[in-house]
Amino acid sequence: MTKDVQEKEMRSEYRKQAREIIASPERFWKDGDSLKIGFESEVAIHSWDLALHQFEGRRDAIRQEVPDSTDVELGAAQIELRTPPINVLASGGFAAIASLYKESFASLVQATQRHGCSVLRVGANPFLPVKNTPRTHKPKYQLVPDFYNEHRRKDADTLIGLGQDRIDIGDAAVVSLFQSFQVNMEANSFLDACDKMNRSFMVAPYLLACSANSRYLECLDTKMQDLRMIGWEKSHDTRMQDMRVLAWEGSFDVRTREEIKAGQVLRVGLPERYFADMADYLNRAGRFPFILYQPDAALGIAIGMTWLDTRVKFIGDSLVVELRLLPTQPTIEEELVLTLFYIGRVTDSQMRSEALLPIEYVRENRLSAMLYGMHRSMWFLSDSGMLERLKYKVGMRREIKRAKQGLEHVGLLGSLDEQLLQSALRVGSPSDRLARALRGETISHQAMRQALMETKMLT
Repeated sequence: MTKDVQEKEMRSEYRKQAREIIASPERFWKDGDSLKIGFESEVAIHSWDLALHQFEGRRDAIRQEVPDSTDVELGAAQIELRTPPINVLASGGFAAIASLYKESFASLVQATQRHGCSVLRVGANPFLPVKNTPRTHKPKYQLVPDFYNEHRRKDADTLIGLGQDRIDIGDAAVVSLFQSFQVNMEANSFLDACDKMNRSFMVAPYLLACSANSRYLECLDTKMQDLRMIGWEKSHDTRMQDMRVLAWEGSFDVRTREEIKAGQVLRVGLPERYFADMADYLNRAGRFPFILYQPDAALGIAIGMTWLDTRVKFIGDSLVVELRLLPTQPTIEEELVLTLFYIGRVTDSQMRSEALLPIEYVRENRLSAMLYGMHRSMWFLSDSGMLERLKYKVGMRREIKRAKQGLEHVGLLGSLDEQLLQSALRVGSPSDRLARALRGETISHQAMRQALMETKMLT
């Protein structure tokens, strides 16, 4: 069977499975009395003594000691730590998931140390090579990056960086160096899932600005606060091969075909517009190349490669809204406070039926957060819905107030460590802190290791 025939069959099966999902909204209805949350946090193992080809074996040996709470990712040095979904509105619910998360991480650290390694909690691994970095030996982790390397736009600019150290990331496997922290939130219905996803797109750049943690690659300073998603977009830029997406865009977009072609038409990052409903979301997700051939899992494969800042996953009878934009943080406590801000801010936005910030302003905020973190003004909405461009810290104080209102509404305000959140505004993002600890342009591996330990990013 040729690849074209396989692709056609995958597309047909995807449409069938998507229609079955849309035809059964009652399967996913929830009464709204609970709010289930789960975490996925990617970390990396680090050791001076391992050759590149040895990382996967050491990583797998570590995982064997904590199999129930870990999984593998693209990178041979990566471990994904995860929790089951827990109803945080139940008595002690948020404390329960926080405790479980901390215990799981402590077990992972102990297992890693027993195998002579450290745990790296940073958004971009600064030690491993950008090109030909070691990947996990699973078919999908070989086929998918290779597809994007083969089909990348011929004129794609694959250099990244704001300073003199511009790095060529023209290998799609570069994403194996990126670690993210993902919050999974259960929705009550198709309408609720789509609404939460759209509001997450709007809110996420505010969170990214203060949590940016991906500045260095190969011990070189890109001068960017968080390079992960820009790196993903550049290394996976196959826009000329993905022109089918234009049909989806064109249904709501008033730009000319030439203007759309010049814009960002990627399965990565931020969509060109907010989603109208769940069918709209599934329509877009199914228009990209499938690459992998497994017809009975066509929908899962398409959603798994929907690398948007936020996506909706279908897990059993649950609709799960997954926030994906944030990098792994130096500490569990910082990830917990970001989670509570996120829950509260989305809840407040839904409570007030808040107007959505126009997507072009979200895109500007997102780029500003990735490049400059907290050091540039961003777009915010006033209480009356007016657009305002404010210094980040000024606007963020209002966002914190709104998040607290949402947390109070669902009874989680007492779980928020507001002092820790305010501390991030004072001392800067993790990228800011690491840059201060490094204090120099020429960075040795030893200097990087010392700075990561000083900033709690290497345990």
